[in-house]
Amino acid sequence: MIEDKPVNILDHFKEIKRRLIRFFVFLSIFIITSLVFFKQIINIFIEPANKILLNSGAEGSIIFGRVTEAWGAAARTSIILGFSLSIPFLLYEIIMFLRPGLIGREKLYVYLLIPLCFIFFILGAAFSYFFVIPSALNFLINFGDDIAQPMINIGPLTSLMFSLMFWMGLLFQIPLVMFLLGSLGIISNNSLKRYRRWVILISFILGALITPTVDPITQITVALPIILLFELGLLLIKISSPEKKSIRFYLGLFIIIMFIVVVILGLFYIKLGSDNYINNFLN
Repeated sequence: MIEDKPVNILDHFKEIKRRLIRFFVFLSIFIITSLVFFKQIINIFIEPANKILLNSGAEGSIIFGRVTEAWGAAARTSIILGFSLSIPFLLYEIIMFLRPGLIGREKLYVYLLIPLCFIFFILGAAFSYFFVIPSALNFLINFGDDIAQPMINIGPLTSLMFSLMFWMGLLFQIPLVMFLLGSLGIISNNSLKRYRRWVILISFILGALITPTVDPITQITVALPIILLFELGLLLIKISSPEKKSIRFYLGLFIIIMFIVVVILGLFYIKLGSDNYINNFLN
């Protein structure tokens, strides 16, 4: 049997330093690139608000009230977008650093769950952008447009959008966390089923806390995915229940999750297609 050679702690720190330097190089490239194209990127983020203002007929516009507000929104957007785009490189460096110390099932967990966490985070952020944010903005803009003319500051608008996208990205991690805890034997399918009614209640509470409106449609748009993600987590726990898990099991699990991802992306495509159809019809 080949014994693992001990590695000096200084060598670990040197490797961490090299990997962090490589990550920060990619991070800097993405932030600078995002800053160069900040006008196009900002237009993407303010498009939902502009579309609502146009469709509602409200005589309003998106403005910046302070001299530094437009620059602050551009810098904040570039930093957040640059960091988001560089996450795959960060995950790669983490996997490569942990790989020598992992064995058997641990490697499968790392290779499978870490990339899926990123994919599900992006799906959650996209779901927020295409479904949650338009519903929230529609309520907020149309709520008082008959009383005062809406003049939307670009700083709070982008901050609100980033906040909603971030929290929805975290909520989309629910099934993966449940699968991991179930695989480790910490939770079980039968024990969690008893709390289904509480999960539904908590989902609507989270929907009320995350969204800045009292609009029930927006809260349902947030709460319903949480409930579905919990049910998906129950399914994944049930799949991971066998004590002995082969590579075929993880391959099947990966195929199931990828199928779910494809279905969600299909819903996004349908959403975009319907929006384009409506715009073409209006034009």
